[in-house]
Amino acid sequence: MELSWTSLLPSLLAIIFAIITRKVLLALIGGIILANVLLFWPAPESIAYGTFDSTWETLVDPGNMLVWFFTLGIGALFGVLEKGGTFKQFVLKLERKQWIESKRRARFMTWVLGVIVFIESNVTIMISGTTSRPIYDRLGISREKLAYIVDSTCAAICILIPLNAWGAFNLTLISKQGVEQPLMVFIQSIAFNFYALFAVLLALFVALFDWNIGPMKTFEKNAVPDQVSKNTWGDGPDETVSFGKGTAVVLTSLISLVVMVPVMLLVTGDGVLVEGDGTLSVFIAIYIALGIASIGTLLTQPVNLKDIVEYLLKGAWNILPLAVILWLSIALGGLTRDLGTGQFLASVLDGSVSLWMLLPLIFVLSAITGFSIGSSWGTFAIMLPLAIPLAMTLGLPPAPFIAAAISGGIFGDHASPISDTTIIASMASGVEHIDHVRTQLPYALLAGVGATLAYSVTGLLM
Repeated sequence: MELSWTSLLPSLLAIIFAIITRKVLLALIGGIILANVLLFWPAPESIAYGTFDSTWETLVDPGNMLVWFFTLGIGALFGVLEKGGTFKQFVLKLERKQWIESKRRARFMTWVLGVIVFIESNVTIMISGTTSRPIYDRLGISREKLAYIVDSTCAAICILIPLNAWGAFNLTLISKQGVEQPLMVFIQSIAFNFYALFAVLLALFVALFDWNIGPMKTFEKNAVPDQVSKNTWGDGPDETVSFGKGTAVVLTSLISLVVMVPVMLLVTGDGVLVEGDGTLSVFIAIYIALGIASIGTLLTQPVNLKDIVEYLLKGAWNILPLAVILWLSIALGGLTRDLGTGQFLASVLDGSVSLWMLLPLIFVLSAITGFSIGSSWGTFAIMLPLAIPLAMTLGLPPAPFIAAAISGGIFGDHASPISDTTIIASMASGVEHIDHVRTQLPYALLAGVGATLAYSVTGLLM
């Protein structure tokens, strides 16, 4: 179809409706229906069939099936750890050791977890968020603050330390553009990934100095110690049972989760890390960790197999609504690509712009694309094939252009209420999704403005 500004309408409808009504599911469904109206108007049967087909094909796509089972596996894993009692014992041990006796240390611990567990953004968010959440509840730190720190740290650090599925994906895109020594160029681009750098550093500043801006002030003011701790642990065993063994179960399962991702990347990539299958590797790692957690809980806690199955199902059930949101957001992202949203936004760039403006324009355009489609991966796939040839045609180094496209995708992903990482950060932290979007947005905008200025300066110096 002809590229037009109307291709923006489905995403804008979903975003605006979600923010105003706080009903994300209805917002996504409305966006999907509108996208099919734009694609198939004026044929009502085609609109109805397209709506059904786009959602069904997204659901049963083999690659997406791994994502759904990975998401439910995450819920099941933390259901076993929390309901089984081992997670409670782990957190109590941390507190008794007085490693995290203050709010500052709790926030800093979350930031450190996000930095050192850089294997995959969603896994990192789940580990950091779920590990920190009970500590934040007990100390009286808002869960919205937790969601901001895990989201802004984990997603950004995964692109700055690209020994993961993100790195493999982007390296493949770069290689397909005919770049000489793509790995070296990709590594060089990390130094120009200004939004990711600013987001990680800003999250560290907030963690250390508890800087609250915008709606975050209200949530922090209303957060009190133990406000939800009574609901954190469910009906698991008493904290005095198998105290040390429970802690060992948690550590073993989480360490296995982190270690198995690069191991499986090597296995699926025939010994080459960046050629591995990221989604499959994460899927296998999750279920190995789930097996360890289930067996460990069964052996160390006063529970039986029936209890373990119940905890598995409860954990998966609790995460199911967000898995549905994730499913619909991916379906909407596919439809926006069919409408040519990214290509239309890219057409905004024409040959009349000054050279120094190219980098900030690519960053902003990539950010708008990421915000509209709710997917950093989708944004990379759209923007890198546009940014790299532009640099090569002009005889300019491709690394800053690659960084601007990737950096803008991360910014748009952070700011978008239909982003998968934003949704999972809300889920891991136990907060209302729109509350997380509203509290994170001022910080994301601040880092985004800083990145825009940095790309302007870089453009002037090229």
